[in-house]
Amino acid sequence: MNDRKRRNRGLAPRAGQVNIPYGQMPPPHGYPPPPYQQYYPGQMYAPPPPPPPPPETRKQKVMRRVGLVGASAFLLIPFFILLAVFLLIVFVGKPYIVHGESMLPTIHNDDRVFVVPYRGGTTPSRGDVVVLKNVPGTTEMLIKRIVAIGGDRVKIENGDVIVNDKYRHKSTVRYVSEPNTQLVPDNYVFVMGDNEAHSFDSRTFGAIPEDRVVGKALVIFWPPSDLKKL
Repeated sequence: MNDRKRRNRGLAPRAGQVNIPYGQMPPPHGYPPPPYQQYYPGQMYAPPPPPPPPPETRKQKVMRRVGLVGASAFLLIPFFILLAVFLLIVFVGKPYIVHGESMLPTIHNDDRVFVVPYRGGTTPSRGDVVVLKNVPGTTEMLIKRIVAIGGDRVKIENGDVIVNDKYRHKSTVRYVSEPNTQLVPDNYVFVMGDNEAHSFDSRTFGAIPEDRVVGKALVIFWPPSDLKKL
């Protein structure tokens, strides 16, 4: 007896078979997979539910919140920092480390200063703290204060350094080996250290051409305890 006749007579299906409602196609062979082999009339076949996803890590949460654009921006931060430092050094100025005590108490040994070249028609002025290169008698770069500029008359008398009979050098000690008077040539500067007693400066090597002035020291930026504008 075939399956249709058995179903019409209300007989139980053969072993290994299931009842299929009239007009409904049987499921594909082998579908659904275990444990869904048994067919339940009126219900849809479906694969087993997927396992729950693992919990998000902190990095994944941040990436999901900021998105791809935000993550790319984070990755570019170090690049922009390096670019800013490069542009600062090339177009603005650069840091220098001070060695020695000739500028005490204004600048201490191992202080870091930021030096900016003279640009846009600016020229060295009296009182500027500057960095010098190619100084006679030494291979090191020096940091000194400009006492006089081209055309000034420098007079050292009674322990004072006087320029044009009115401007006094800002020194910490009144130490000058011997009195003298000299005229600074044009486009030259006369420099001295604030700590006159321990300074190798224009009193020894004379006035310095302006093209040997690297730039003006604007600020001490390190260490924080010495932070100040010059």
